[in-house]
Amino acid sequence: MRKSLPLLAAAALGLAAIAQPASAQDLTTATFGGTTIWAGGGVQFLTLPDMKFTGRLDGNGNFRRQKNLEGDWLDAGPAAAGGIETALGFWGNARVTGTLKGFWAGVETDDHTSCRGPVCVVIDPTGAVTISGPPVLKTKADREADYWGGQFELKFARAEAVEVRPNLYRNDYFIVGADVRGIDQDTKLRGHFAGDPIYTYKETLDTTYYGAYIGLGGEYAIPLISGIGSGLGLRTFISGRAGLYAAETDYDGSFTSFVRPFDSTLELTRDTKDADELAFIGSISLETRKQIGPRSSLSLWTDYEFISSVPKMNYINANHATRIEDEAIFASRTMIRLNIGLGPTQLYEEPLR
Repeated sequence: MRKSLPLLAAAALGLAAIAQPASAQDLTTATFGGTTIWAGGGVQFLTLPDMKFTGRLDGNGNFRRQKNLEGDWLDAGPAAAGGIETALGFWGNARVTGTLKGFWAGVETDDHTSCRGPVCVVIDPTGAVTISGPPVLKTKADREADYWGGQFELKFARAEAVEVRPNLYRNDYFIVGADVRGIDQDTKLRGHFAGDPIYTYKETLDTTYYGAYIGLGGEYAIPLISGIGSGLGLRTFISGRAGLYAAETDYDGSFTSFVRPFDSTLELTRDTKDADELAFIGSISLETRKQIGPRSSLSLWTDYEFISSVPKMNYINANHATRIEDEAIFASRTMIRLNIGLGPTQLYEEPLR
């Protein structure tokens, strides 16, 4: 992703340079006859799949995996985003704007688990090393995830801007976009018995999504609440997007065992795998905007996302080798955004009727 940021910035500058000014109001940021840039920061919530690595044998000799990491809405971290939106003129009877935008979020979580026999078992992902015996095995798990993405989209709106507040919802534009995003997970497990290290397991699980989406958006108003908001100079907007993506996943796991005769050497194994899936990603974006000047505004922006395929590892057992599986997750990102208009005219038209 770090290598992609300069390319996104260069493309954004190019988009602004070739854009043809048009007398038009946009949409979610109300761009008139020029370009709007925006940047924001906030918090990301990401419900990653559970991780089950260690296990135990019960009194009947049945092997069961333990949950070493649990994904829930408490998994949160910082988020940042930025974008540039510019008027491209009229295409037929539609006003068209182009947007280039990107985001990054980092989420960290950790957990402690204990195995209380009668027999605790740790199996490396290749199946070459099995550790068993200690009646009490403690494992510390840490996971870091980078969630990032970049999108380019076109918005097609009616020829004339509408400055009348809707009674409930007014659809203002349709969206066509292309998207690349990724979820990169780094996980480390460390097992101890009576303070002595037993094993260390490190895993990277990176997924990149390539796809396209369609959507629509406009302004909405909730009775009573909107009346209060309008008195404060607030406007509310909503947009939805849905798309299909090719999801490419790479897995790399390394396992180190410290259980060796006389502690003379370490046992190290490594496993790599990859998988391709088809994913659906749907999102709903809500914005509450406050004008703070003729060329600037502040927005409270929230994205709610559903991702149908996020990878998780199903480790080796008696029935199958270690393999990549997937499950659906939800994500939410809330940010404060600063919008600034560029060009010869003001960013917002007044008054709003």
